Amino acid sequence: MENQVSKKAELKIVRQFKAPKSLVFDAYASKEAFAEWWGPAGSALTLLSFDFREGGRTHYKLDSGGMLMWALFRYQKIQQPDSIEFLSSFTDPEGNITSSPFPFDFPLEVYNHITLSEADGITTLTLYAEPVNATTEQEKTFAELNASMNQGYEGTWRQLDTFLAKVQG
Repeated sequence: MENQVSKKAELKIVRQFKAPKSLVFDAYASKEAFAEWWGPAGSALTLLSFDFREGGRTHYKLDSGGMLMWALFRYQKIQQPDSIEFLSSFTDPEGNITSSPFPFDFPLEVYNHITLSEADGITTLTLYAEPVNATTEQEKTFAELNASMNQGYEGTWRQLDTFLAKVQG
């Protein structure tokens, strides 16, 4: 029997922001800031709970033109102002983990690791994500959606750019 080696499903995005890394970190750590910029462009975000700490949870609802979806971040490790590790999942309105609202088999949990580094007033954010406890089909779906996830994150990053410019005056 031949050993089968599969390529791990992962997503890596690197983006730069004209702001100190402490300010970029705080955009994730502050309820008011996070509510202002997180989510796909054109979506309305409602924070249902926000507990940014190791072991904490952020539960939110997104309304994208009448399509409602709920999601949850479960924070694993936070090193201010350098990195944030969390599991993300789609949920029902009460915060119970559910399958995605999309018509494909997406992983129930995704591990996310955000690192921040700064040079000359520019912060480089690196997002690394991979499915957790996923089936082979879910990993395949995650890998196939890389381009779409990159596009969705780009809209989110533009909103973060706008937020950072505003708070820096």
